[in-house]
Amino acid sequence: MTASFNDWLGMRLGDAPGEIVLDTRPEHQVAPGLIHFAVLTTLAEVSAASALAAPVVPTTLSVNLMRRAAPGRLLARGKVIKRGRTLAVAEGEVFQEAKLVAKATVTFAVTA
Repeated sequence: MTASFNDWLGMRLGDAPGEIVLDTRPEHQVAPGLIHFAVLTTLAEVSAASALAAPVVPTTLSVNLMRRAAPGRLLARGKVIKRGRTLAVAEGEVFQEAKLVAKATVTFAVTA
């Protein structure tokens, strides 16, 4: 059995629903001391999907990078904005040391 992309990246569920934690590794950096935007975007999207607690596939994603993220622990929290029968909208926010580093709004297709 192969690991999922999320497992490979090192993400794990946090203590609260819709919460994802990542302790960064050197390969997450785009330059020394700077976490790649794709890592932040993935965390935001996965936390948003996790908040929906349903099988979903992202259809659109908008992300705002608020500040630099350094190596260390990242905490992402998802929140449902609106859930319909076939589409859902959720937000994912990524924090480092209680400071917002990225925020995404994601539209998902509900697959079940």
